[in-house]
Amino acid sequence: MTTLAPAAKPDPWTYRALLTPSARYLAVVVMAISFVFPIKGLGVDLCILHATTGLPCPGCGLSRAISAISQGDFSTAIALNPFALLAWPLFLVLALVTLAPRSVYTRFEAWVSSHSAPIARGYRICFTAFAAFGAIRFLVFLGLGERFP
Repeated sequence: MTTLAPAAKPDPWTYRALLTPSARYLAVVVMAISFVFPIKGLGVDLCILHATTGLPCPGCGLSRAISAISQGDFSTAIALNPFALLAWPLFLVLALVTLAPRSVYTRFEAWVSSHSAPIARGYRICFTAFAAFGAIRFLVFLGLGERFP
């Protein structure tokens, strides 16, 4: 009688979703648009929470902040959402790897696999910091009674 090993539980903290083709091609689109997207926004609120309450979610301002970095306005980017300083290089690397020859992506994927533990740890830390930042910023704007720009 053979016993089957229990199925591996998927890691909820996986960064692997960032390496899917759809995420990589989205990074290409984000980087291309960021050089022409207006830093002041489109005049249409893309965030449902912000549109209904005037309060920021953790990601509020991220699109405009990424555009600000692409257009060289770092102080505005930090004011809008400091996590753009992490997101922008991540999108850039994913975009470049996506547009590079397949051999480059294969080497990149191998490097990521060989460093999966520290990458997963960094991903957890960044995600937790992003959520904490969003909660604190939400509470500050709620307490001040001000609308997020």
